[in-house]
Amino acid sequence: MFLTRRQFMKASAGTIAVLAIADKALALTALQPVIEVGNPLGEYPDRSWERVYHDQYRYDSSFTYICTPNDTHGCRVRAFVRNGVVMRVEQNYDHQTYEDLYGNRGTFAWNPRMCLKGYTFHRRVYGPYRLKGPMLRKGWKAWVDDGCPELSPEVKAKYRFTSRGEDDMLRVSWDTIGTYLAKAQIKIAERYSGEAGARRLREQGYPPEMIETMKGGGTRTFKYRPGMALLGLIGKIGFGRMSNSNLAMLDAYIRKVGPDKAVGGRTWSSYTWHGDQPPDHPYWNGTQTSDIDHPDMRFSKLHVSWGKNFVEHKMPEAHWFIECMERGGRIVVIVPEYSPPATKADYWIPVRPASDAALFLGVIKILIDENLYDADFCKQFTDSPILLRTDTLQYLDPRDVIKDYKLFDLTHGYSKYVQAIKPEYRERLGDFMVWDTGKNQAVPMHREMVGVNMVKAGIDPALEGTYRVKLLDGKDVDVMPVFQMYKIHVQDFDLDTTYQITQSPKDLIVRWARDCGTVKPMAIHSGEGVNHWFHRTTNGRGAAMITILTGNQGKFGTGSHNWSGNYKTGIPQGTPWSGGGIGAWGAEDAFNLNLDAKAHGKEIVTKYYAYGEEPAYWNHGDRALIVNTPKYGRKVFTGKTHMPSPTKVEWSMNVNLLNNAKYHYDMVKNVDSNVEMIVVQDL
Repeated sequence: MFLTRRQFMKASAGTIAVLAIADKALALTALQPVIEVGNPLGEYPDRSWERVYHDQYRYDSSFTYICTPNDTHGCRVRAFVRNGVVMRVEQNYDHQTYEDLYGNRGTFAWNPRMCLKGYTFHRRVYGPYRLKGPMLRKGWKAWVDDGCPELSPEVKAKYRFTSRGEDDMLRVSWDTIGTYLAKAQIKIAERYSGEAGARRLREQGYPPEMIETMKGGGTRTFKYRPGMALLGLIGKIGFGRMSNSNLAMLDAYIRKVGPDKAVGGRTWSSYTWHGDQPPDHPYWNGTQTSDIDHPDMRFSKLHVSWGKNFVEHKMPEAHWFIECMERGGRIVVIVPEYSPPATKADYWIPVRPASDAALFLGVIKILIDENLYDADFCKQFTDSPILLRTDTLQYLDPRDVIKDYKLFDLTHGYSKYVQAIKPEYRERLGDFMVWDTGKNQAVPMHREMVGVNMVKAGIDPALEGTYRVKLLDGKDVDVMPVFQMYKIHVQDFDLDTTYQITQSPKDLIVRWARDCGTVKPMAIHSGEGVNHWFHRTTNGRGAAMITILTGNQGKFGTGSHNWSGNYKTGIPQGTPWSGGGIGAWGAEDAFNLNLDAKAHGKEIVTKYYAYGEEPAYWNHGDRALIVNTPKYGRKVFTGKTHMPSPTKVEWSMNVNLLNNAKYHYDMVKNVDSNVEMIVVQDL
């Protein structure tokens, strides 16, 4: 299109006029006041945007459940459902309403309680990798269809026992999977029962000790491995019930024996197999593991993290660690590396790996030398004043000192009515002796003579010194309190020596020792990681001794704790007055069932037909620890109580068994290829 100059000028003038008018209009609009809204949630000119929000969070119903990824967690959360599908999961914020049988309630401080894994759990449930039904390996199905022939090299190859991971998986019904599992278990139990079964196992190269522990029952080759059992008393412990009761009935059926000779399967451990258990705890406190109730952390004024990461791990419990800081608690972190908790610490003590015990013993020496220990606590609540014989390093037994000595009667106190100690155990525990500074002689005491009971008895025991005592046989022996022996032992760990071993800065060693002796309450928290290394027993006892010497035990905010789970096992423990506890469900006698739904727990008859076993032996070529030595010949290092049996069935639930094992290739190639049935029960 061609425009003349005159036409262009006319068009330009019109455009300028329009823009001028529009500019005035826009200016007037801009000068109009903004609409004021007092409460946008109460009234707003345009609220159509809220429809998206409301639709996103709309739900038809909701329900609560316990999210328990590990024993030390247990968060009650709420799931919101729409059209039969869980849309989201949130914290429930009602922990303050939880109440036990005695009326004890939780507090608001437990809120919030959830982690990111819990928030997204429903995505896993609906995700593409979740198994929504049973699956059967194609080759194994054919093996069962053909009558479960013995695993010769040709049979292994034909039915792909040596290449399980390359086989196809078939989707089957629940009835089908149940039928095949039952058929296989009957065949396998028959194959390895009696003398014929023992002969087969000998031909396969199993040592006689492993075969003898089966007691003739082929069911002893069945290994059941529940996940962390206290995650689900019904499901996980019910798994143990199958190993105990169901297999005992199967053995009785196959061997035609009565309940007195029937045997169940072998129940594989989880706690010790993982290496999570702190082996020192039974030594110094008599329990499997000492763990606090989580909010107790708030009361500590000196919080020590030894190999424990409260920043990135134990996510639902992290806020207790934060609250300790908010309340003015002093944070000390002992790890070799500058870890996430170290970034939050008041001071970080770097320590050479595997030298932890030296650090603790060096601190104990400072506590004793500078008189920073709690003498009254040591006398009244620990074994520090108990006399040891220097010739045998055993407790001085009153029966060796006092003629016709009779043990104290403890049938009316704590030992009987709380701990339910049986008479035969009472005899083994015996009594002790301490050196009474008032009488200047050794006097007997019993296990309940602690705290105020010791004070009432008028005993003031010595913690230090060496004393001579005459025994009934006329022999004079030197004795000294346990405390004195510790004092002698730690003399080797002066500050220079401790530094040379640990490479921990001297000023921090002294600072921590003095803090331990003056700042109360104090607690030391260790993690599972430090349990996996050598000398954990020594290391852990050293850490615990610091809390014991300073009186930091048995009070809010104190103790030496491990955070490795299973503290919940104290809840379902059995007692004479309550019944078998967890055993009432997991070990009810299959031949003497109680069908009364209202029966009291103590009316349930329990009997253990199954027997525990460590998977470590399966992970050791499915063999006990037996060595042919050049000098001493064949040595069996595995005792009878821990002797494993051959593995022909592996059934695991809620646990990645193979991933936990060492030497993956060896397990797949040489061990599991001899296992006739492997069942994995999980999401």
